[in-house]
This record gives sequence, structure tokens and C-alpha cells, in this order.
Amino acid sequence: MSPTTTLVQAFSISASLLSSGSILTLTLFSIPLLKSQPASRSLPQTRWLFSRGSHIFPQAAILSTAGFFYFAFSSLAPGQTATQIFRFASNSGTVNGYLAAAVLSTSIGPFTQLVMVPTNFTLIQKNEDLGGARSEKSAREGGMKGGRTAEQSVEGKNDVNEFTDLSGPQGKAEREGTNEEERQMKELLGKFGWMNATRAVLIGAGGLVGLITALH
Repeated sequence: MSPTTTLVQAFSISASLLSSGSILTLTLFSIPLLKSQPASRSLPQTRWLFSRGSHIFPQAAILSTAGFFYFAFSSLAPGQTATQIFRFASNSGTVNGYLAAAVLSTSIGPFTQLVMVPTNFTLIQKNEDLGGARSEKSAREGGMKGGRTAEQSVEGKNDVNEFTDLSGPQGKAEREGTNEEERQMKELLGKFGWMNATRAVLIGAGGLVGLITALH
């Protein structure tokens, strides 16, 4: 195995495992801290975390998945064509192992879109309702604070450029939440927490399967 191949293999496995640990940390440590704060503070911080995470974990999943698919194809037996790779019964354990690692790593994308996005968007909308912003710079320089839909917030309508905004979270939204809004915030964050943990398990399982396959 060439040094480049070894490097790609190590990166694919490490990206999955490190992403899993980082995602799980959000559930184990960040969510309890956010739930202990009033909605006027926790929702802007949650919005900031969503923004930052969207620029890290999807890309890590894509790169690790690409690496695992590459090793699956490169592990095909002589005479076995690329179009035959999904004939699992005729594949070697190595090929199927890397395929499983790739599927598990990339599965956080569909899981996020189909399962998590409704809850995430509800939290973003709650932040907008309180006059919260995506970040400290967004609150200071953005065209408006709150009043948008969650979709408009994600699209960056009337806001500073998300890709060049390196500021921290907004300290506090424009208004405090009502008792009902506080209850909903805690409930939504709790729901997000267990879904996020599931996402961490998926990509972590991809890294673990990739590691076991590489070692064998």
C-alpha cells in the first residue's frame, strides 16, 4: 500500500470517528447547558451551532464516504468490474466492509434531512420569533433581527455572508421567551439531542466498520 493510499485510508476512518465524537459531544454536554438557560440565550447559541455544524460535518461525511467507496472499488477481485460491486454475495469481505462503512457514513445526510430538519427548523423559527440572529456579527450588521421564516434564515436573506462570518453566537435575543416558549424550547432541544446522538452513532459505526475492515 502506497503512502498516499495509507493517508487516504487513515483520513477516511479518522474523519468518521472524529465527527462522531464531536457530534455526540453536542448531545452530552452542549444540549444540557443550553436547556439550563433561558430561551433568549439558548436559542441564539443553538442557531450558531447549527450554522457552524453545517459547514463541518456534511463535508466530513462526504470525504470519508468517498474514501471508503474508493477502497471498496480498489479491493475488487481481478476480473471483477466496477458494475459488479453491488453484487454483495460475490464480493470479498473487504469490499463489503468498505461498502458498509461508506453507507453508514453517508447515512447522516438522509437522516438529517428526513428526520432532524423539521425539529431544527422549528428551533430556528423560535429564535427568529424572539428576535435572535445567526451570530454576533449577524445581530450587529444584519439587515434585520428576527421576523423571518426559518427557511429565510437558513438562506441568509437580509443577513451577512455566512461563509465569511467567523463571529461567535449572539449573546441574547431581542426579547425574553414566555413560559410556553421556554417549555417548548426545552422540549425541542431534548428531541434534537437524542436525534443528534443517533446521527453520531451512524457515522461512528461507519468509521468503526472501516477500521475493522482495514485491520483485516
